[in-house]
Amino acid sequence: MTTLICAGGSGTRVLEAVLHLCAAGLGPSELRTFVIDPDGANGNVDKTRKLVNRYQECHEAFKTDNADGHPFFCTKVDLLNSAQGLRVWGPVDKTQKFKNLLNYTDLSPAQKDVVHLLLTDVELDMPMDVGFRGHPALGAAALALLPLYKDDPLWSQFAQAITSEVNERETRVVIVGSVFGGTGASAIHPLVRYLRSLPQTNREKLKVGAVALVPYFRFSASEAAAGGAHAQAGEAAKSEWFAPASRSAAEYYEHLRTQNDWDFDAMYWLGDDTPVRVDYCIGGPQQDNPAHFVDLLAACACLDFSASPPGARACYYSGPQETIDVPDGNILTWDDIPMCALNTDTVRKRLHHFQLVGAAHLGFYGPLLKDPRLLGSPHCVPWYFDRFADGTAQLSNKDNQERIDSLSTYFRENYFPWWDQIHSVGQDRTRLLNRTAWLDGDGSPLHIQLNRLGNLLYPDTVARHGLGPVDALFEEVVQSAAEVAGMTNPSRTYLSILSQAALKSVERENRGSIVRGA
Repeated sequence: MTTLICAGGSGTRVLEAVLHLCAAGLGPSELRTFVIDPDGANGNVDKTRKLVNRYQECHEAFKTDNADGHPFFCTKVDLLNSAQGLRVWGPVDKTQKFKNLLNYTDLSPAQKDVVHLLLTDVELDMPMDVGFRGHPALGAAALALLPLYKDDPLWSQFAQAITSEVNERETRVVIVGSVFGGTGASAIHPLVRYLRSLPQTNREKLKVGAVALVPYFRFSASEAAAGGAHAQAGEAAKSEWFAPASRSAAEYYEHLRTQNDWDFDAMYWLGDDTPVRVDYCIGGPQQDNPAHFVDLLAACACLDFSASPPGARACYYSGPQETIDVPDGNILTWDDIPMCALNTDTVRKRLHHFQLVGAAHLGFYGPLLKDPRLLGSPHCVPWYFDRFADGTAQLSNKDNQERIDSLSTYFRENYFPWWDQIHSVGQDRTRLLNRTAWLDGDGSPLHIQLNRLGNLLYPDTVARHGLGPVDALFEEVVQSAAEVAGMTNPSRTYLSILSQAALKSVERENRGSIVRGA
């Protein structure tokens, strides 16, 4: 079992990326996850909570372990018995000021002197309604109290799960968050210390990794001041703090390494030294930063650790390569994605495979299945008529239509818009997929360009445009419809047929690429 603990807004966006990779079939068989964020109402948390719900809908509708099945949505997401979806835990009460958490009024004069040595009056009086606001000292003080929360439902269930698992098998925990903000920067080390204290036996079976994000976005000082108007202006996070905060974090963790106080099995440092500009927001529902390719890098690091933790404790560093043909200076290609246990070609092919399934479903097969003419004359599409128009195999009944709708909604509202944000960073900086394949003529998503089904990977190449790949995929669908065994519901059979057909097309395209590149 792998556990992913996501700290703060950056950690939550990495969870979004991990779920999309799990949807593509790159995740572990089971993934336990929860979020630590005192600002549980912020926009990124809300969006990820909805994505978790939608992923689980697709998992229940389409999961399969059939040898003839597909690899998609097969990761089971464990939310620690939560009936309310993704659990978001905060170490502070939103109605408190930070001094209340420390029980400041009851401290002795000497203890108050120590507090004032470490924290300013502004920090002590800071309301906790939208989190730590880029003040990691506050978060570190709050999260140092983790052992006191042993009776909290989330932490008691989590502790019980970890201690039980290490008695049976190796268990892996990944902590992800930024080191330049508030919650993530303050959470990583207290969490790993807490984790190491849990198992009383078989401690060597607990593997802990951390994904530390250094600055990859920025906002102007004037925006921060305006966003935190009046009394909150001095409390707001500021981009000019990011670099020194990251350096301090790096020095701190290096100090731990040199002092043999290193509790991590691996630590991954990821960032981008040409950070993208985002709109400032102090917190709450308006804090909804777009996805960034660093989120993707971090998600790959999480899944790489999940697949096989390194044998020797180490640090890994990654960022995009520099280039002279892009004004912003850095680009991201497939070779830049940090992986040790996973294989770059395998990951690229699997994402290409899922991209083709999604584009074909949204652009052609989904609308075909909803077309009333098909329902009235199913014999006009022989492969559909043979597999889905009779008896218990009917794809047109209410339950199966709802499953197909959930798949369409996921691709239309979650998956492709996420990839579009990943590829919108800078000017032509992300060189993984061909963004024009899902844009209309005005550059607005989401409009699947069927003439680019044979050109879903970067770059956009005119010679690879055309409807030939659509016809070839249709022929593969006809053949796969005759080969794929029936699943427990027709919608799973449909996705398995489309998956097998798409995989044949991807393998054929890869063989063609090798020949063209020879």
